[in-house]
Amino acid sequence: MVRRKSSITLITLMFILSGCVSLPARDMSEPVNLEYDYKTQIDADIAPDIKWWELYNDEELGALMTQAFTNNPNINQIRARLEQSSAIFNQSRAALLPNLNIAASHDEYRGDTILKSGFSLNGAASFEIDLWGKNKARAESNALNVMANIADIAAAKITLSAAITENWLEILSLLEQEKITQKQIEINHTVLKLQKKRFEMGAASALDILQQEELLAKSEAELPDILSKQGQVANNISRLIGSSPYDKLKISDKDFPKALPIPSAGLPSDLLNNRPDIIAAWLRLKSSDWAVKSAHANRLPSFTLSPTYSTSSIALNGLFNTWVANMAVGLASPIFDGGSKKAEQLKQQALSDEKYHKYREIVLNAVIEVENSLIANIYQDKKLAALEKQMIASKNTLEQAQMSYINGKISYINVLSSLFNTQFLEKQITSEKLKQAYLRIELYRALGGQNWAKIYE
Repeated sequence: MVRRKSSITLITLMFILSGCVSLPARDMSEPVNLEYDYKTQIDADIAPDIKWWELYNDEELGALMTQAFTNNPNINQIRARLEQSSAIFNQSRAALLPNLNIAASHDEYRGDTILKSGFSLNGAASFEIDLWGKNKARAESNALNVMANIADIAAAKITLSAAITENWLEILSLLEQEKITQKQIEINHTVLKLQKKRFEMGAASALDILQQEELLAKSEAELPDILSKQGQVANNISRLIGSSPYDKLKISDKDFPKALPIPSAGLPSDLLNNRPDIIAAWLRLKSSDWAVKSAHANRLPSFTLSPTYSTSSIALNGLFNTWVANMAVGLASPIFDGGSKKAEQLKQQALSDEKYHKYREIVLNAVIEVENSLIANIYQDKKLAALEKQMIASKNTLEQAQMSYINGKISYINVLSSLFNTQFLEKQITSEKLKQAYLRIELYRALGGQNWAKIYE
């Protein structure tokens, strides 16, 4: 009676102790205050079920995305890490189930005059009673790591789609720069011929010819850099889509696309559900909390059930006529391990603290990225509008300078200055349009993608 009462007391004590360890109550918005609006707000109506690069309405760009999401080495490395984490989760989940082994044997031997034989069958099972939740906590931790790796794939797709689009836009911009430069070379050639004729007629000086030759040489010197850059950017795209640079890359010469609309940023708190990198960091934080719980439970006594079954017979048909079953209950409790298990728990707690601050850093950076991107986009649009006005004024100035020069009212240096300014503005506007497109992509990437670009497929 005393032994039974002691057993009941022990079991009651174990259940009381099992409630001493609990996960910290966390909320995704706890580390950073997100209860405010962005300083800069834009309202735009964009279909929520469209991938953002489809707003360019370009089949070649869509084909590049499809190939990249399948063949990009970085994406496939993350997929492999996902498979690894899934296997680790399955291993930890197996610890929640019994372990069963069966062994069968047949023995036969001959004595002086008698042949003897026998059959036997032995079964053994073991099952750890997860009283403190150690195995369950480890499985929960690994399951959250699997989910974090899924979010990593989504984050990688956002980064990859932005990189491909940026390189695609750069090639289109370089093709446009090539056309502008070729046109300027032709114009400068034509002006040089006219200047030489005027010189022969005594209406222009040798200095006028030399200055025009200098401007022509400057235009011709810019072309090799543009052509070189085109080849390098094409190779970058090949790398991103997981292709050899010697494979044929189809990017047609076309007009540089208009800037995408500035999407509505919503609220900073929306980023918690929209940005895969934030989601992944949050899942890893929760995973580390479960790892702490598992490490703590590992310091407590463990209990195992070990049932065994055995049967034997001299004939196979009588194998199950006689059998022996046994049930053993095992208790293992750490007495002295030099502080190893406690150190493991402290290590897991420190890792959890590190991931908490990492999560907070990622959220802060995301909010700043969106805010900065909104500001940059708005002022870039204003800058381009001002440059377009400047271009109109520059062309009018050039036209007036040419007329005044022909009429002998001004020197050629005024025409040359106006021509240089106009050609410089043409190139600057092309570069600023590319920068504007980059800033749009940066904003779309910073907002995460789930609301308007379903990239989880």
